[in-house]
Amino acid sequence: MCTKKTYYTDKYSSIYRKTLGIISIAFLFLFLASCNNSVDPTELDYHNKILFTSSRSGKEQLYMMNPDGTDIKQITSGEFSHSAGRWAPDASKIICNTDQNITTAGLQMVILNSDGTNRRLLGMGSQMCWSPEGSKIAFALMPRAELGDISTYIYVMNSDGTNIGQITNNLAVKDDTPSWSRDGIKIAFSSNRDNLSTFKSEVYIMNIDGTNQHRLTYTGISSSSPQWSPDGNIISFVSNGICLINKDGSNLVQVIADKIGFGVYRLPRWAPNGEQLIITWISSDGNAIKNIYNIKNNGEDLKKILDDQTAYATDWSK
Repeated sequence: MCTKKTYYTDKYSSIYRKTLGIISIAFLFLFLASCNNSVDPTELDYHNKILFTSSRSGKEQLYMMNPDGTDIKQITSGEFSHSAGRWAPDASKIICNTDQNITTAGLQMVILNSDGTNRRLLGMGSQMCWSPEGSKIAFALMPRAELGDISTYIYVMNSDGTNIGQITNNLAVKDDTPSWSRDGIKIAFSSNRDNLSTFKSEVYIMNIDGTNQHRLTYTGISSSSPQWSPDGNIISFVSNGICLINKDGSNLVQVIADKIGFGVYRLPRWAPNGEQLIITWISSDGNAIKNIYNIKNNGEDLKKILDDQTAYATDWSK
């Protein structure tokens, strides 16, 4: 009887251990699956987003939102400011300005991932724009500002900050606000070279190596901040409001005019479909109130899309 009892005890003990093992493995798989779900959050989509600068948190930082002003997310933070951001063509990176290591020559350029990580200083410069394939960046710089020299030049560099080359060289002239054409072979920019006595700028176009510089606009008033349309046929710019002109200088039209005593419209940026522009409105009453508006490229349907009186300097990702 003792032998028989021992046999059944061992038999049931073996079955129990096997069952327990199976249950333990099942729970282990469930636990691992739960862990995988918790460490693999949904990745943010940076395409078709509006990038903007705001001091809503105190110091100027970069934010992004949907084109209708919803789902605002902060991108940069910390002890240094970040402003005037521009999306890389694939929306994976942002170049912007920071007040870290600021000098009399201006702000530093900084490049970072679109989630704010991997931040790297690139040197002095402002008004940056990407080449269409994202390998190069054009920017403006006043290199001898500490000597009282207001000459401003346009430069091109690799997107990692290497191989910087100066492509305009007019003394006592302000060449700035560069914008790369969609086919990658031209840069539009603004310059006061033909109006030195009045400092009024006009829009010019040149090859990316600085050759073949020629004037595009003849407005007689200050015209600046050119931006190529997505199809590469039209250039928007600022001139007593927001204007459009064909790349050959024909068909100048005004999308919206500034209102004296009310405010001015600045910094036009195209929607990826070319049908709309995002623009910054700045009050002219001395209170420095800013707002972001959306408008169709025919001047219709002006809409304020963000209730933030410090927001400006937008960019629209593809």
